[in-house]
Amino acid sequence: MKKGFTLVEALVAISILIIGILSAFILVSRSLYTFPLIQDRLTASFLVQEGIELVRNIRDSNFIKKAKGENISWDSNLSYKCYTIEPVIGSSSNDISLNETNCECKNSTPLKFDDSRNFYNYQDGEETKFRRVIQIEKISNNEIKVTSTVCFKTKNIDFTVSAEDHLFNWLNF
Repeated sequence: MKKGFTLVEALVAISILIIGILSAFILVSRSLYTFPLIQDRLTASFLVQEGIELVRNIRDSNFIKKAKGENISWDSNLSYKCYTIEPVIGSSSNDISLNETNCECKNSTPLKFDDSRNFYNYQDGEETKFRRVIQIEKISNNEIKVTSTVCFKTKNIDFTVSAEDHLFNWLNF
C-alpha cells in the first residue's frame, strides 16, 4: 500500500488554506478601511472635550476675578449663543476668544492645524476637515448647559461627535 495524499485530501487542504488566507486578507483590508475613521473620531472627541474645557476655563476665570474683588458675575463673557471658541495664540494669560457663529456645525469655520505646535486653532496652519460649534444655554441663574459639537467628513460620509456638560455657580455669587 502506498502512502500519500489523495486528490480529494489535497483539494480539501488547499481549500482550508485559501479560506484562512482570504479571511486574514479581508480582516486586514477592513482594518485599513476603518483606520482613518477611528483616527478622525478620536481627534473629534478630543476637540469636543476641549470646547467644553474652554467654556469651563471662562467660568473658573470669573470665579478667580470675583475672589480678587472684581465686580463680575459667574457667567460673565458667556452669552447664551453659539460660538467658535479657542485659546488666543501668543497670549501670556489664559485668554480665550469667543466668536459668535451659526449654530449649524457644517456651516461653521473649519479648524486649522498648526503642524509646528501640534495645535488646532482658527488662525494659523492648514485647514482641516473638523468644524466645531459650542452652544451655551441658560438653564437657571446658577446653571448653564454647554454643548460642544464637532463635525467632519471621512470617506464622503458626514459624522458628528457631540458632548454636553452642565456648569454651575457652585460658589453662589
